[in-house]
Amino acid sequence: MKNLVIITGPSAVGKTTVAKEIFKLFPALKSAVTYTTREARTWSQEDKLIHHITKDEFKDLIKNNKLIEWAEVYGEFYGTGKEELLNILEQSPVLLNIDVQGAKNIKQQFPASLSFFIQPDSLAILKHRIDARPINQEIKDRRWQAAQAEMAQNTIFDYQITNIDGQLAETVAKISQILSEKLKF
Repeated sequence: MKNLVIITGPSAVGKTTVAKEIFKLFPALKSAVTYTTREARTWSQEDKLIHHITKDEFKDLIKNNKLIEWAEVYGEFYGTGKEELLNILEQSPVLLNIDVQGAKNIKQQFPASLSFFIQPDSLAILKHRIDARPINQEIKDRRWQAAQAEMAQNTIFDYQITNIDGQLAETVAKISQILSEKLKF
């Protein structure tokens, strides 16, 4: 599905910041509904429509086949609403900003989707970004371990874009150029 764009990468790599900028540049892109069991962030503004629900409610969504993809990430559940995504795709292109597990699942279901793996310019910078997050140390450690494993999976996505620290505009420009060429925006 050529009108489905995926932005993914390890925790703290800047994918949400990149996605926010892409949404500004390409207003035709829409976001799908994400369901999660994690608490709402008070330290960061979300880039998409998120429904915060209980684990029991999430399990009901899985049981009733209401999610097109879902994953357990750092002890919380995340998923993309199936009906909502398919309805939006009928009318406009969609950008999904999702974790690597979810992105792999979507890429398998929609092999023609356009996928971007955002990677850091160094593992040291990524570690610093994770450590700077206002979360407990156990979660920071789990995110760091997961990030290292996720970096090894970058080549299953169409494009690997390095988000050089302090050069957000260049990262966004690279993705924008590819979107303009591939999707004819």
